[in-house]
Amino acid sequence: MRTSFSIAYTDDGQLQMRITGKFTGHAAREGLEFLRSAIGPGRRDVKLDLRETTSIDSLGIEMFNWIRGQNGKLSVKVLPPIMGVSDDELKSIALNSLQGSEPDNSSFRRARA
Repeated sequence: MRTSFSIAYTDDGQLQMRITGKFTGHAAREGLEFLRSAIGPGRRDVKLDLRETTSIDSLGIEMFNWIRGQNGKLSVKVLPPIMGVSDDELKSIALNSLQGSEPDNSSFRRARA
């Protein structure tokens, strides 16, 4: 599966970013740069849809580190990966996307069929 990004802005100004495929290496760098440039004045509400993300490496995790580094200036909702991502990667995503709050593990449980 090729990596792809889809971006949409809702009527209320929310940035919705969907990542499909591997969020690794060069694609992860490009995704982070795109997010940085898409977050402009008045665009502080973000939804990251990772449900079809199949793999995340340390470069992909950098996006979550950047989000956390915004110190609450962004409101970010993460739809976590469903399959193809290890539990360790999923835990890292959950911890990094909560921006300093205690993780609610129930909201980051892997969906079961």
